Amino acid sequence: LYLCSIHTCKNGRHRKLQMMTFAEIAPSMIRGSAPTVASPSRSKQQVWQGSVATTELAIPGRRPTPTSSTALAGTAAASIAAAAAVRSRGRAAARARRTKVAARAELKETKAALKEPEAVPRREGMDLMTLAKEAGVNLEVKPWEFLSSIAQDAARGWFVKRAEDRGIPWSESVQSFEDRQAELDRNYSELCDTSIEYPDYYLQPFHGYESGNLEWRAAHELEAATQSMCLGYYSGPSWQDSQEMYRGAARATIAEMWNSSRGAGPEDTSVQPPRTLLDIGCSGGFSTEEMAKTFPGVTASGLDLSPHYLSVAKLTYPQFHFMHRLAENTGLPSGSFDVVTFNLILHELPFAVSLAALREAHRLLAPGGVVAVLDIDPRRLLELPPLRRWAF
Repeated sequence: LYLCSIHTCKNGRHRKLQMMTFAEIAPSMIRGSAPTVASPSRSKQQVWQGSVATTELAIPGRRPTPTSSTALAGTAAASIAAAAAVRSRGRAAARARRTKVAARAELKETKAALKEPEAVPRREGMDLMTLAKEAGVNLEVKPWEFLSSIAQDAARGWFVKRAEDRGIPWSESVQSFEDRQAELDRNYSELCDTSIEYPDYYLQPFHGYESGNLEWRAAHELEAATQSMCLGYYSGPSWQDSQEMYRGAARATIAEMWNSSRGAGPEDTSVQPPRTLLDIGCSGGFSTEEMAKTFPGVTASGLDLSPHYLSVAKLTYPQFHFMHRLAENTGLPSGSFDVVTFNLILHELPFAVSLAALREAHRLLAPGGVVAVLDIDPRRLLELPPLRRWAF
């Protein structure tokens, strides 16, 4: 047990707050006098003659009047409270100092993480790890949950600001889905397969969300986030033109491949178009619509592991069929689709899962079918700021 004593110098001009153990102060309480303690001042000879804190503090020219042990006990309790308040203020000040230091470090970390790296030479035939080593880019990334809250907010703020600066109504889009939450809940109950066991890789913080793709906040922001995806590839065009340039090139390649597999040229319209298309990792349905534009009249379906995203997809694109399933184990009949597409999904999966998903897509293909993969050029990852590599 620690008690507090206020000591005054013999001349009454100086005060000192002293913490003492109960054993040290008890004899003084019994005698009704104060202990004598050595002064911490520069003068080693100076002695502090004190009294246990009472309403009668030492006054110049007046010697403190001894009080009863009962009064001393009561005033000692008050002294303890005063000392506790002092210590509490000290701890708060220390925490504030540590917070400021941590904040400065985190902001420095965020600034460095947002910095664009040097341009990476695009040499053919070199794997990603070799290119990264030559460019001095560290691919050991920091998981989102270990990223400071300041850096998390900075990452999200950067993405939102970039989108709004390029004409994407982020806040309005989010609000529109929040206003239709009742419809999303109904879609969720219809689409969610409760028997699915989510693999560990899908239960991680992802895309800047603590629960990854399995939360409504991510679903509400999905439309705006998807619209902003291609902005990093084109600095001038609007988001609409950027999407069209990116997805349009993919559609043209898929159509050309379909015709080529049937011995026809790219412009040959006599080729029978595919009847069915499956978009694996369809997210909110945007990619399903874009891929369906390749072959007007095709029966298109979307598959995703997030029931939250699928609820948005069904709300936004009711003309398509959406399924809650695993990419690597769909459970769908073999040979049931003419075209299977992967839009910006394989780079998000562990390597072994990507291979399993591609094998599953091959199993689902009808004879003469086409698997199309639209994804990030791995070398492009080396040109992204670290924050975008490890947070998004």
